[in-house]
Formats: sequence, C-alpha cells, structure tokens
Amino acid sequence: MDDSPQYVNVRIGRMTYRLSTGGNLQRTYDVAATANALMDQVTQRNPHLNQVSQAVLALVNSVGMMEGFHEDLKKAFNERDLAKMNVEELKAELNRLREQFWEMKKDLLYYKNLSEVYEDKLLERRPEDEELASYRQQRKSRRSQAGDFQMTIEETLPEDQEEASHDA
Repeated sequence: MDDSPQYVNVRIGRMTYRLSTGGNLQRTYDVAATANALMDQVTQRNPHLNQVSQAVLALVNSVGMMEGFHEDLKKAFNERDLAKMNVEELKAELNRLREQFWEMKKDLLYYKNLSEVYEDKLLERRPEDEELASYRQQRKSRRSQAGDFQMTIEETLPEDQEEASHDA
C-alpha cells in the first residue's frame, strides 16, 4: 500500500492552498469547506479588514465554536452517566417491587387457601338439613345475641388437634 501523503488543492477565502489529506480525502475537503465558510462569514461582517486579520478572526471564531462543542459534549457525557445511574437505580427498584409483588401474591394464596380450609371446616360443623329446620325453630324461639354465631379458631380444629393445642 502506498503510504506517501496525498495532497489536494482547496480554496479558502481568496487563496488556494495545497493540503495533505492524511489518508482521508473527503474529510480534508469537508474541513476546507468549513474553513472557507467561516472566512466568507468574517469577510461579510468585516469587509474593511485585511485577509490576515480576517483569517485570525475566523480562527478565533472556530476555536470558540470548538470549545462550545466540547462543553456540549461534556454535558452530554455527564447526562449519559447520570442516566446510566438512574437506569441502575430503577432496575434495582423494579426488582424490589417484583419481589414485593411475589411476596404479596404468595401471602394472598396462603390466606385464600386458609379461608377455604376454614369454610370447609364450618360446612362440616353445619347441622344436617333435617336438623337445620329444628335448629332454626329453636333459634327463632329465643332472642339471638351478637356472639351466638361466632366461634374461635380452636373450635374449628378437629378434636385431636384441639387436645394437642391445650397440652402445649
């Protein structure tokens, strides 16, 4: 491969220059076109300045633009880093909420199953249909009080578990 430098002729301001391309011909043309645009801009604003003063002013303007772009780039990197930290915090919060959700779902299923067990126990303790009618008649004849239909958890346990809980 040929490593000798390539040169191109470009016009910047009112002068033609021979520039080395550094291996990237299009980039050299683009840089020269930007420099020419900056020189034209300075020439339009300050037509009374000589060409050297215009070139210096264009250079100062380009350095100012470069510093502005550098500051914008620095801000962008800082915002990117902050966004990455926020993403990590949000992922951690999401994982915490997912874990909390599954714990709540597990508790819900536990209590649902427990409720079904107690409902089954209550249905087992309910009198038979024939007995139910006479039981209702007895209930109608006397006045009911607030705690008549309430029972404790121990009362719902089978007798063998009830004895074990009294022993403990």
